[in-house]
Amino acid sequence: MDPLSQGLVGAVLPGSVSGKKEVRLASLVGFLSGMLADLDILIRSSEDPLLVLDYHRQFTHSLVFIPLGGLIAAGILRIFLGKRLGFGKLYLYATLGYAT
Repeated sequence: MDPLSQGLVGAVLPGSVSGKKEVRLASLVGFLSGMLADLDILIRSSEDPLLVLDYHRQFTHSLVFIPLGGLIAAGILRIFLGKRLGFGKLYLYATLGYAT
């Protein structure tokens, strides 16, 4: 799936579980977190052109990595969002977006 579609799918789940007051912010967090899972395409090597195929959709899409990926996304987004969301909600929305 391309990153834009992945982000849009990631925005739906957090937006659907959030309250009316924070649906836009939850959807934004889900959108950005959903795209974060596809950053594994940046793993490249000039010596091994097939390395990108070896690592694409590997650990960043595993069920075990989803909570950690959500934590990474929440930590990064906390810098930009400040205290607009509590960290618990931010982590929840980021993890839901990342899981898609």
